[in-house]
Amino acid sequence: MYNACMGIRNIEFSNGEYYHVFNRGVDKRIVFNSKEQQEFFFNRLRLLNTTDSRKYIANKRSRYKDKLITADGDQLVSIVAFCLLPNHYHLLLKQEVDNGISQFMQRLGTSYTMYFNQQENRSGSLFQGKFKAKHLSGEFALPVVSAYVNLNNKHHKIDSNLHLVKSSINEYLNPGFEKGICNQEIVKSIISEIGSLFEYKQFIKNASLSFADNKNNSLTITDFEF
Repeated sequence: MYNACMGIRNIEFSNGEYYHVFNRGVDKRIVFNSKEQQEFFFNRLRLLNTTDSRKYIANKRSRYKDKLITADGDQLVSIVAFCLLPNHYHLLLKQEVDNGISQFMQRLGTSYTMYFNQQENRSGSLFQGKFKAKHLSGEFALPVVSAYVNLNNKHHKIDSNLHLVKSSINEYLNPGFEKGICNQEIVKSIISEIGSLFEYKQFIKNASLSFADNKNNSLTITDFEF
């Protein structure tokens, strides 16, 4: 089963390849204290994903939604899946242009840290060093890691009704989801690799039970209501 802690050093990103990218708050601190902060980070996943440096600069400086500029131009990465949890995040990305992932993650980290520090009246680093990344390879790698990312809160037994959790699972399970940021062509291909949508649901449930077991967390199939 997938181990996110293996192969995270000395990554050379290649165009057209897929990577699991993740980081957490320094000293395991909370990085999303409010829904507003979580939404700011989420919006930047879309708005900073552009090769147009003019749009990047404008969006980095904008704090509020009504001042944001649509991210035109080519994308640095394709977002395949995401999960934002109270003290860390997971992203599944495909690099689209040279140095795309590194640029995107540097922008995202800088923009959010500046915003968070201003809101919380603090200074210094927010995340635990440079982001970590693992290259995907092998049979069913995309479906497996999509399950790992989409349902990561389940593996940690973090109740989304009690804590700030936001993931792309609805973009997979609800065709035509309007407010998504994931590349729908890739999402559809991941589901098709397993079979039908029903089969994909069963696949990610079973995969998640294994992930939780690896973290010494006990889950049952009834913990997944979809």
